[in-house]
Amino acid sequence: MGNIDLIATDNDNLQEYIGTIGYGIKELKGREHTFLAFNAQNYFLSKPEVRKAISYSIDKENIVSSIFNNKCYTSNFPLDYGNWLAQGLEESNGYNPEQAKQILVDNNWIYRSNYWQITENYKTERLVLNLLVRASDASKIAVAENIKQQLESQGIRINIIQASDGQYNENINNRNFDIALCAMTLSTSPNLSTYFGEGNIANYNNEEMTNIMNEVKNTSDENVLKEKYARIGEIYKSEVPYISLYNNKYRVAYSSELVGEINPNWFYQFYGIEGWYK
Repeated sequence: MGNIDLIATDNDNLQEYIGTIGYGIKELKGREHTFLAFNAQNYFLSKPEVRKAISYSIDKENIVSSIFNNKCYTSNFPLDYGNWLAQGLEESNGYNPEQAKQILVDNNWIYRSNYWQITENYKTERLVLNLLVRASDASKIAVAENIKQQLESQGIRINIIQASDGQYNENINNRNFDIALCAMTLSTSPNLSTYFGEGNIANYNNEEMTNIMNEVKNTSDENVLKEKYARIGEIYKSEVPYISLYNNKYRVAYSSELVGEINPNWFYQFYGIEGWYK
């Protein structure tokens, strides 16, 4: 009806409701974050080179374009949706399948019969991993299938485990998975304890990271926080306990009759409202 001057939503089908005429739209990266969690206690995934090789082997742009028709943004770090502490943390290792192969070769892996394999203690193991996903989430199953195809083209074999909601939650809580496709809505305040704190999803243990997580809980000094979060990003990129995949899109639609600077972000839509008029 044209009666609304401004509306904020994460609905992908906004234009079906308001049309395309008489409104401008600004798109932002939202806080619904989808990522892969590696079980760092798994025989294969305890090896950083395997986690890095998987990271280099996944083309996130392919996922976002082929499954979501570009209705999501690729993501490289849990806080890179505009949080002030994420500056400089937005870069990832990137998609580089040749680098993935080289990392494995450099760490004594051998590619044979379409599998990567390693021999340790006189025993040869093929690189085969299970990927846990919710059976009730069709889009996540499609993402899991896409990841499976990408990794298997690199010789990393994947079995997709579709679990009911209850079984999925139980497996996550008990860390009964190799790789889990996870999603969560991130806090408006930076909180990475789910990822790096005690009892984190990935069973990931790094003494320096643990110390940093304890330090940031007890300071409000912005310079110290920036320094500590920058180091968190460096460790994250080096050790790859998770792979951030994508965030949803957050949209702010506003009437073309509304005059003034419309500069929303994920936290607040009304910056500069004192200068708006019709």
